[in-house]
Amino acid sequence: MPRGRKKSSEPKEEKMYSVVEEAEVIIGKLTDKYPDILWAVNPHSVITLGVENIEKPKNCSYLAKIHAITPLYKALLKKYDIKNQYIIELYWSDWNNWNLHTKQWILFHELLHIPGPDKNGLIKHNIQDFSLTIDIVGVDGYENNKIPDLLGDEPVKFRKELIPVNEEQLGENDAPTPPEQ
Repeated sequence: MPRGRKKSSEPKEEKMYSVVEEAEVIIGKLTDKYPDILWAVNPHSVITLGVENIEKPKNCSYLAKIHAITPLYKALLKKYDIKNQYIIELYWSDWNNWNLHTKQWILFHELLHIPGPDKNGLIKHNIQDFSLTIDIVGVDGYENNKIPDLLGDEPVKFRKELIPVNEEQLGENDAPTPPEQ
């Protein structure tokens, strides 16, 4: 008999969600303040849902998670004139404990996964999205009390070479500028 944990015969409790309205406001402000970085994001196509009936499991490694709505569900939502294309999922228990700056940075990071308008799916974690945030936030993470306010009076200054290139802004003979060495 193989060793390991036994799976519980009890069914998992179904997650119940509600809209995180504060996140919707933050996303709108982030896209307005950082159009060069979040150029691919239509804030009206993103909805943030909080799991309200379950605490985040101890083995859960993410703070928030973005999902692209699959073509089947996209067609169904279009039929009912629902324009969301992406869902950011998080746990209310986390959201309620995060300070405002942490909320901003976590949503900002999730928005970096949204590809250009002609692309499907999501951008996988890569060096560029981590570099953009780690350069400012550091390796201590988003829950560090010293992280800057993304929505303060002055925009956070990101290093130009770390900002994703807007493919629509490139001309025929242009190419993305490689990072300085």
